[in-house]
Order: sequence, then C-alpha cells, then structure tokens
Amino acid sequence: MDRRQLLGLMTGATAVGALAACTDDKGPSPATTSPSVVPSSTEGVQYVDGAFASKHLKGAQAPWLVLYPPGHPPGSRIPVLVTLHGTGGDQSTPWALRWPQTSRQLQAEGLPAFACAGIKGGDTWWHPRSDGTDSAALITDEFVAVLKGLGLDVSRPAVYGYSMGGVGALYLGATVGKERVSSVVAASTPFIPSFEQSQGAYDSAQDFAQHDIRALWPRLEGIPVRVDIGDRDPFLQCNWDFLPRARPVPEFHLTPGGHDADYWGSVALDQLRFVARGFRA
Repeated sequence: MDRRQLLGLMTGATAVGALAACTDDKGPSPATTSPSVVPSSTEGVQYVDGAFASKHLKGAQAPWLVLYPPGHPPGSRIPVLVTLHGTGGDQSTPWALRWPQTSRQLQAEGLPAFACAGIKGGDTWWHPRSDGTDSAALITDEFVAVLKGLGLDVSRPAVYGYSMGGVGALYLGATVGKERVSSVVAASTPFIPSFEQSQGAYDSAQDFAQHDIRALWPRLEGIPVRVDIGDRDPFLQCNWDFLPRARPVPEFHLTPGGHDADYWGSVALDQLRFVARGFRA
C-alpha cells in the first residue's frame, strides 16, 4: 500500500469515526491487555512444550510451546516462526494463529512447511529493562537454543507479534538484521510516539530513545515486513501517524476488527502465507 492509498483510507475511516488517537491523553494505554489464547481443541496437532529457568528473567520460569505442521512430527528439520505475545499473554500465542486450520491450508497450497513457537516472556516489552530483565535476549540467547536443540532450522527464523509483541517483533528484526530473520509480522501494534505516553513500556527517556521501534525502523531494510491493524483497534491512529512515512515501506493491511483474538485469528492465514513466502525466498 503506497502513501496515497493509505492517506485515502485515513480520510474514509475518519469520516465514520473509526479513529482513537494514541497521541490523546484520553487515548488507549500502550499496555492494553492481550490475554492468552487457549484452544478448545488441539485437533490432532503435534506439539512439544516445556519450560526453563531464564537468566534473562532473573531466574523465572519461561514456559514454551512448539506446534508442528501436518506431516512434520517433532524432530523435523524445518524453519520456525517465533511468536511474541501481548501484555498479559503467554506461550499460547501460536494457537491465536488458528494453527490447526491455517497449517493445513498452507500445506494444501504447497507453501513451505514451518513450525510455530511461543514463549512466555513477561510484560517487559521485549527489550532490556533497568530491573535486569531482557526478554529480547530470552529469545536470541535462550529460546533459539531450545529450538535448535529440537532439530529445527533456526538459521533465519521469522518473527510474529501482536500488540506489545508486535513492538517486540519489529525490535528483534531491526536489531538482529536480515541475515538472521526471514520476515517480520506485527499485528495491532502500538507505535508509541513518546516516552511520556509510554505508560511503563520504557524505563526512561533514554530507554525510549534507544529502543523506539520507529527510530530503529530503517534497520529493517532488506527484511519483508507486514503490519496488520483492525479498523476498530485503539492503536489505529498510532499506525496511521507513523506508517505513511516509514522507510522501508512495509506491506500494510487494514481490515475489519478490534484488538482481540477474533481479529488476530481472522488475519492469521494471510499472515502465515507471508511468513511461508519469506522462507521460500
């Protein structure tokens, strides 16, 4: 979507009152809760799970989960999508992508097979914090080692995140670079405009300046990036304030929905197609 198309959508949505301004003191908190998604049925999906004491979470347990696509049992050497949860979430994020249905559809379309992994990283916004936690290093230093130990191909994983996890996915992509990440998908992401409006997402103005995903955005050059937002999402204005001028230009999708599991599930298939194409590249 180019700038002209995006601005056109902005005009239309404003007319129907779809906007909620992140820059307004009465707007949404960046810490909007995004609870875990527990499936009613695993529908025959093969998976492995576990937990480890993370040095990057000051010894706290970090539960994790890996879901496998049809025809690829645990132990298969296939690429992996690492998913990052929003505030209040946990390792169940892969289920939010409707994996039983979407993985079968990807297989039917002949797209590359990959595993889908999630981990509970706490509500520290997926970057180093002053309290000594570092949920970004939890991924790059510890969880990737777990995934490698399972036999998965971790040479260039993809990264997905929703809400707070969208911030984390973009931060990881920008900091580790195109040589180590195949693609990044961010859904319902708050592009926080300032430290004053971060409401706990950053420890200080210096922390915000160092880890602001808008400032780090140019470092995503060479990585396929997809951004999704619902037309009733409280962070819609944050996306529109930033994305028209973002360079490199992401693949942007505005579709009906709010800030909830129904929306994340509704766009999951298209997002996973994007991820699969990144593994094929």
